[in-house]
Amino acid sequence: MENRPNVNYIENPLPVPKKHERKEMDYDYEVPEYKMKYDIKVKDYDDYDKA
Repeated sequence: MENRPNVNYIENPLPVPKKHERKEMDYDYEVPEYKMKYDIKVKDYDDYDKA
């Protein structure tokens, strides 16, 4: 058998993974369906994402 040095491990300083908790966002008021339109019209010549 080989002579191996005695290894002393340190305690893991990192937090362990947390158990998943289901979270739900809620608002103080209910938004009507007709206000739930988020489409923004962009002009054809507006190439804001091109360099």
